[in-house]
Amino acid sequence: MFTVFIILSCILAKPASGQQQFYETVNVNGVNRQYLVYLPTDFDPAENLPVMFHFHGGDESPEVAIQSEVDYRSLANVHRFIAVYPAALLDGKGCTCWNNEGKYSNGIDELGFAEAMIDSMVAGYNADPSRMYASGFSLGGSLTWDLACFLGDRFAAVGVVAANMWEWTYNDCTSALPIGICHILGTNDFYAPYNGNQYSISTAQQNAFWVSVNGASNTPIEDNLGGGVTRFLWPAKEDCHSVVHYRRQGGEHDWPTFARDAIWEFVSQYSLDGLIECLEDCPADLNGDGVVDGVDLGILLAGWKRAGGDIDGDGTTNGVDIGLMLAAWGACNSG
Repeated sequence: MFTVFIILSCILAKPASGQQQFYETVNVNGVNRQYLVYLPTDFDPAENLPVMFHFHGGDESPEVAIQSEVDYRSLANVHRFIAVYPAALLDGKGCTCWNNEGKYSNGIDELGFAEAMIDSMVAGYNADPSRMYASGFSLGGSLTWDLACFLGDRFAAVGVVAANMWEWTYNDCTSALPIGICHILGTNDFYAPYNGNQYSISTAQQNAFWVSVNGASNTPIEDNLGGGVTRFLWPAKEDCHSVVHYRRQGGEHDWPTFARDAIWEFVSQYSLDGLIECLEDCPADLNGDGVVDGVDLGILLAGWKRAGGDIDGDGTTNGVDIGLMLAAWGACNSG
């Protein structure tokens, strides 16, 4: 368990009135970590906004990510969310590179950093803990696969550009929870070969894995979007989680212009329990099988005092949620 102390980089506990973009700092196991925060125009904590985290490419920074990868700021103003750009630490080779779980880990606690940022955004800005999203590019995308595998109880959906899962990530991803998956990759990407290599799995293997985890349809809907881009959507079924993959025929290792809007359109449909519209009819059915029963109660108890089993939308799992579950006990259409 990591110990987190929130230390704001400004003198005040809150940003100065009208300030929209600023750095904050959290201490994770004795290590200070920084992240850039962007609040939408006329921000009001009462809005209970979602948060979009973006993890920059290797040896880059939040500022470079905004300039050369994805600038969520105008989208945040329109669609009302908080944008957060975490900063990687300098590693032993002098690179601001993310650390991945697995056999090549250098010990930097990136998962603890991600959880610390979530806790900070909830505590400091009343962000909605059930609507935390992450995107990542290149090495930041590799880290985002770690978040999907190991923090599915904290992130509702992810968007990964120009990265496939490392072999060791895939091998360790045995207890992954359902999570919205959006993936964009060019067929000529040198960092993440489309058909895999000795370090990363193939796109086909990756798609099949997440379709299985999410309980999505085994048959994708294929759409040719033009410009060499084909979208493959595996629709959600009872578990209310889908998978979408964009294949960029001849695409290189870069961030395509359509990626920002495609990722936000996808992830914003999700809460921690799945596609929001899919869940509205029976929120106590946590595993999406159409019945509120002991399996759902087990999921609720596993998420106790966290957002994982939250039914009433207050951001934590407690006795109120148990009451709602018991009141809805049985088949979802029985009322």
